[in-house]
Amino acid sequence: MTKPIVRPEDDIFFTHTMASLLEDQGQMEDAFTIYKILAAAAPEDEALSSKVRDLKVLAMRKRGARKARRVR
Repeated sequence: MTKPIVRPEDDIFFTHTMASLLEDQGQMEDAFTIYKILAAAAPEDEALSSKVRDLKVLAMRKRGARKARRVR
């Protein structure tokens, strides 16, 4: 597992485009972090809130699959 490169406390400018590119590259944790920051800054933006929910569900499924493989 790779270490996330984006942290909420980083002093950088986050954009939807940046999050989307990271998502397309498979860097879901980083994309999730940025979407979460953007959604917190714009709580009225349902598209961002939906994206955060979708990525959260995806992350939970991925974690569950990893746990299942370790149990075998």
